[in-house]
Amino acid sequence: GNETMKQVSVLVIGAGSRGSRYASFAEAYPDRARVVGVAEPREPYRVRLARAHGISSENAVTDWHDLAERPRFADAVIIATPDKAHAAPALAFADKGYHTLLEKPMAPNEADCRRIVETVLSNRVLFAVGHVLRYTPYTQKVKGMVESGLIGDVVSLQHLEPVGYWHQAHSFVRGNSRRESDSSSMLMQKCCHDVDWIRYIMGVPCLAVSSFGALKHFRKEEKPPQAGERCVECDYEGSCPYSAKKIYLGHLEKGNTGWPGDMLTQAESPQVEAQRMETPPAAATEPEPDLYSVKNFTV
Repeated sequence: GNETMKQVSVLVIGAGSRGSRYASFAEAYPDRARVVGVAEPREPYRVRLARAHGISSENAVTDWHDLAERPRFADAVIIATPDKAHAAPALAFADKGYHTLLEKPMAPNEADCRRIVETVLSNRVLFAVGHVLRYTPYTQKVKGMVESGLIGDVVSLQHLEPVGYWHQAHSFVRGNSRRESDSSSMLMQKCCHDVDWIRYIMGVPCLAVSSFGALKHFRKEEKPPQAGERCVECDYEGSCPYSAKKIYLGHLEKGNTGWPGDMLTQAESPQVEAQRMETPPAAATEPEPDLYSVKNFTV
């Protein structure tokens, strides 16, 4: 029909790479969505999102509790905090009656997942998890082919998700997901997309999941003898496929200021980023992860 869709007002909790990407929908389709609040502890990220969406200063806060404690003042909330920090805001905003888009994985443990579902159902709010692969045209095409009977009975399904070599280094060695205890397991963090996709295409409940793996390459004993502590002061860096200089400055040189670099910094130019890389981390903070150090993993 020709009925116009109501503009949805949204809060964004976590203005990093994912949160700002979701929020950009409102920039592309201002008649459909408007971002009216943001919670983000890191000032450059918070300021950038607030400016992009014209958010008032009282609605641009460092701590999401400040927004959750108020009477509901938007239709929906996008929760794009780190994995371990999903459950608390999801529960709080559902209790306030916000429709919710929660970034994947829902939560790192079963108990929190169940609490979220119970809270969402008892408050009768719309709730979705960011399993974005479901909504791609190719997934819908495959699903249609399976459901129509075009390919006959589905007996088994094989699905491969090759994590690119630099994506592995970026996300699971250096990045937010480098340690299971700080985020979630590889199965939850990366493969939740695949488990969801398989479940959706098969159309039957999943009864059991097994997961196994080991750390082969990113171990102390694999470290090249001439390697330094950091890429910017490393004699091996020039021939290393995992060079942070090559990966991050390479993206910026091509004009890509989005993912993956936006997970680390708001630098908009290779010169600024190179300068940042060459500044050693402050002694008080945790040192930058050593690419080959086993301490960055839980197996």
